[in-house]
Amino acid sequence: MTQPSPAKDNTPRTDKDKTSPRLMSGQLTVLSILVAVVPLLCVATLGYVFYDAAYREKTHALLAEKAMNSVQSLDSFLEEKIANLRQETGSATIAELSDPGHLRVRLHSLQNAYQGVFLGLDLVDTSGTIIAGTGDENLLPTPAQESWFAQAISRPQFVSNLALCDTYCFLAVRITTEQSAWLLRAHLDPDLIQEKIRLFHPGGTGGAFFLDRQGAHSAASGTEPDSPETALLLAQQFFPEGRPVVLTAKDAKGQTNLYGCAPLRSTGNILAIHQPKAQLLRPLLKARLVALVIILAGCGGIIITALALAKRTEQRLFKAELELQHMQKHVMDAGKLAAIGELAAGVAHEINNPLAIMMENAGWIQDLLKSDDPYSEENTEEIFSSLQTITTQGHRCREITHKLLSFARKADTTTNVVHINSLLEDIAGFARQKAKYRGVEIRLALDPKAGEIEISPAEIQQIILNLVNNAIDAIEKDNGLVQLRSIREDGFVRIDVEDNGQGIPENILPSIFEPFFTTKAAGKGTGLGLSICRDLLSKMGGSISVKSTPGQGCIFHVRLPASAPK
Repeated sequence: MTQPSPAKDNTPRTDKDKTSPRLMSGQLTVLSILVAVVPLLCVATLGYVFYDAAYREKTHALLAEKAMNSVQSLDSFLEEKIANLRQETGSATIAELSDPGHLRVRLHSLQNAYQGVFLGLDLVDTSGTIIAGTGDENLLPTPAQESWFAQAISRPQFVSNLALCDTYCFLAVRITTEQSAWLLRAHLDPDLIQEKIRLFHPGGTGGAFFLDRQGAHSAASGTEPDSPETALLLAQQFFPEGRPVVLTAKDAKGQTNLYGCAPLRSTGNILAIHQPKAQLLRPLLKARLVALVIILAGCGGIIITALALAKRTEQRLFKAELELQHMQKHVMDAGKLAAIGELAAGVAHEINNPLAIMMENAGWIQDLLKSDDPYSEENTEEIFSSLQTITTQGHRCREITHKLLSFARKADTTTNVVHINSLLEDIAGFARQKAKYRGVEIRLALDPKAGEIEISPAEIQQIILNLVNNAIDAIEKDNGLVQLRSIREDGFVRIDVEDNGQGIPENILPSIFEPFFTTKAAGKGTGLGLSICRDLLSKMGGSISVKSTPGQGCIFHVRLPASAPK
């Protein structure tokens, strides 16, 4: 047994589902803005992240470089002074250096050569006793009692703790003989060291200072690290291979600073150069603001352009929609006339029968009027009877032509209450002549509960008439049958148009509702009928579907929203 093809549901979208030009324009606007703005924001975000990281890295590198250059400069200065002092030890004997007068001469020589650097000279023996000096040695602390002495006497050269340079600052070189060892110590001007620190000042509200490993620090140029925790943190830094370190820490006021630290090779002290983080990153903040303004301006330009293009597109879409509606109306009118044309032969025959009767009766009246006694009672009755027959047949012709004009009239979209069963009876009566000549019977199976619907009568007539014409054309055998059924469903009225023709092949079933698709011979079909049905039903909020069994026929289901019973 042949299996029926699955139902082809061509449920159209309702008006609520349709995309209006305004909605479509809005969607295109949003899409255009997203397509333009999202990449811009992505690029801006990547640029922000990479620029931010690069700027911070560069800031750290510059601070570390400044710290390193500063300690290298100070190391060079101290090594140069140590070399000056060692030169003095090489040009004089211990006996000469033990003479205060000779030390004063050498001090004057150094002061003349390096103004403002050396303040005094003294000679210290291994016991820590000052043997000779250029000043009042009694005012100086005894070296033996100082913690630095043990380190200094055991090293070829020594520089005092610069973290305490605001108290004292000196250089010492060891002189070794066969009998003993001495230290020639040169006192440096503390103000000179402070001046060096001021040269390292980064500017602004930052500062520079020396630290020892215990966290003690010299008087700073600029803001001091008055937070003991910060000083101790800096003092505990490790410098791999003598490279500088940059870290972030807060001072006692809670201000976040960047500290560039580098070790001083000659003393072991740490030079710390610090500057407020906000001050260092201020150019970055300005760049961010400029970039933000540019991005906002770009987004604004994109949005304005998109809105302008959307408005223009919307106007074009409205114009195109109006033109499309106008064209669809013409297409529907053409389809309706094509359907009427297919019924023309049957209509002509239906009119021809009453016309023949009318002509026969008119001829009979003429014969009676030519008789010998045209005004006899019998002839008068015959004339009146014939006139009555002519009048009756005339009314019949008028009814047929009125129906034809009603169907052929241009589509009127005015919505009226339509009684479904009466509509189907009119269509069946109108199509019976064509069906008769094709040997096809039209049957009605009407549900008394089908009721009424609010719809355009002209449009629903066109839909059902197209389906009936197609059903009649699909039957190519004797004993053809087309059935029209009305069925009441929940909220809907269903109209079925069923035939026992050849059916629709399964391979073309998905294409039957496409415009200009037809299986009829050239010149016998426009391919618009089912497409028009679908579009009209879409506008009405209804639907159309089809089931087909090849070789046995097919059935079209039309579903329309039912009116509430009154």
